[in-house]
Amino acid sequence: MHARLKFTLATMLMTLPFSSLTRADDPPAAQAAATNAPGALAPNGYSSGETTHARLTAFVQSANSEGRSRARIERIATSRRGTAIEVIVLGEQDSTKKQPAMLLVGGMDGVDLASTEQVLAALNTLQRDHAELLKTMRIYAIAEANPDARADAINSHTPRATNAREVDDDRDGAIDEDAPRDINGDGLITSMRRVAPAGRSATHVIDASDARITRAAKKDKGEVATHELFVEGLDIDGDGLLSEDALGGVALDHNFAHRYPEFAIDAGPYQMSEPEAMGIARFVRDHSDIVSAIVFGRHDTLVNFPDTKDTDSTSGTPMCYLAEDHDMYCAMAKLFKESTKLEKSDSADLAGSLVLWLANHRGIAAVAVNGWTLPLAPNLEEGASAAVENDDADEAAWLAVSDHLYGGAGFDPWTTEQHPKLGVVEVGGFLPFFKSCPTIAQAETLAAATTPFVAKLAELTPRITVSDARLTPISNGLVRIDLRITNTGTLATTTEMGRITQMIPPIVLRLIGNPSDVLSGKAIEKIERLEAGASNEYSWTVRVQDGASVDITVIGPTFDTITRTATPALNATQPGTEAPR
Repeated sequence: MHARLKFTLATMLMTLPFSSLTRADDPPAAQAAATNAPGALAPNGYSSGETTHARLTAFVQSANSEGRSRARIERIATSRRGTAIEVIVLGEQDSTKKQPAMLLVGGMDGVDLASTEQVLAALNTLQRDHAELLKTMRIYAIAEANPDARADAINSHTPRATNAREVDDDRDGAIDEDAPRDINGDGLITSMRRVAPAGRSATHVIDASDARITRAAKKDKGEVATHELFVEGLDIDGDGLLSEDALGGVALDHNFAHRYPEFAIDAGPYQMSEPEAMGIARFVRDHSDIVSAIVFGRHDTLVNFPDTKDTDSTSGTPMCYLAEDHDMYCAMAKLFKESTKLEKSDSADLAGSLVLWLANHRGIAAVAVNGWTLPLAPNLEEGASAAVENDDADEAAWLAVSDHLYGGAGFDPWTTEQHPKLGVVEVGGFLPFFKSCPTIAQAETLAAATTPFVAKLAELTPRITVSDARLTPISNGLVRIDLRITNTGTLATTTEMGRITQMIPPIVLRLIGNPSDVLSGKAIEKIERLEAGASNEYSWTVRVQDGASVDITVIGPTFDTITRTATPALNATQPGTEAPR
């Protein structure tokens, strides 16, 4: 990543008044210090567990004030440590009434803590400013999908991607015995480097332009490695490796079925092996009204729009999205950039992710949102020239951000320590969360930027209308019945991938009566997919008794059953009259 890259969110941070970035409970000293910096590094200010539950409870109470009933909390799963995983249902509370729905998910890990804030901010805005939308659209929101990982990350001040499943990472018969450890006593886990002694293979060099940077030697340029680089820790099990068997676990975004990375150490023993992942999957399975979804977290499919033509070795499985759904996802990416003004975003490998499972196994129009990347600090241009000269532009750029935006707080200077097994080492490096997660103030600004997109995407839904049934007498008790079904919405009833997988129930038309009386046309018709703005027309020739009426029902996952009655007394016309077009 180049040091000169500009990030719209960071530019916003520097132009917004400080009052919009602080929380009411920030002490005055912290508020004063933050006028020159974006506040204390994550996870300071973030909440998890009972605190998040309390925030959700307060939201429901607010949404249901003044005699309204617009929100509730449901428990959909229990984490490995027994923490409830909850979903907010916002909108129509009568579950027997069918409506299109949107799913929001955040808190999939303890690395991108901002995702929970993005979900909560979206809920607050939808409840406050979009009352009319909520009359015809439900929102399902899971703010903290992996509470154990978030709790550990916040309590230990160390990013954690995995849940609390016990895993023998190094296959030595012991579990979680060799986690990173604080060697220099500063309360943080950073890095260790040392000059490689005789008999050890050096892998890294200290950058000539900035001695804080320890990077891989570039052998193709004739560089000779001089140093070893480790995660701060000890070799507890005596296998010659340091910090290789940490706490947990399974990364939920590697545990879903699409492109499941079965050999990845954090993917779990099998697809959806984790109660958190299975709970989400069951909830989605049981709610076929979900037409769109946004997964907030480390992934991004909107700023970094994927190649929809890319498939796996079978040429039949999309690596990200089906090519036939390209135009729809491209329009969503355009809507995101127009709504948020975000031009850059970090991302991660999508293999086994929730968003790909939603899109390719369930047929839901699903996108991933991150929005965080290298910020542009004040006076960064002054340090950019040095960064460009460095052989590791990414590290140098982040150092410039630490120096100019965080007052140097993003990097722990290298200090000499005596390691019990390695001897003399230097301990230091980038602080946990500095590069992977915004501060709480930045997260709140990021959430404010992404929320308008949530509201606009929620407006994109299928809407089914059914014309009156037109009955035309033919002769001798025979009549012709004509009917039109139209999707007046702005989204197809399912994606093309959904039509292929057939996981979304079709729209079903049923001509009520004796099937033997239907002489042409089908008594039961199925619509697997209906494009936005498209219509399907149906015609039947039916034998009816004099004066009898014929009922036609239309059933689908996102609307209540629609019944149309064709009655001769009301619809009789001269034989041969054309049905409406």
